Amino acid sequence: MHARPEIRTILIAKKLKRWTLIAKYPAVYPGYSPARARRNYWRLCAKYPEIMAMLNLNELSVYEL
Repeated sequence: MHARPEIRTILIAKKLKRWTLIAKYPAVYPGYSPARARRNYWRLCAKYPEIMAMLNLNELSVYEL
């Protein structure tokens, strides 16, 4: 992703929130399966742990209701 660091952080945070929402509530985006959403979320978690910490998320956030 080619963006300024502050913009990049915001974009990645939005991706994390989006995949968390899809994994928790699959009816929000019916085109994606919850398993796919969890996989995408976990890939972002592994790549950007500092942004996860900033958002108070962890690897199990996709299972909480």
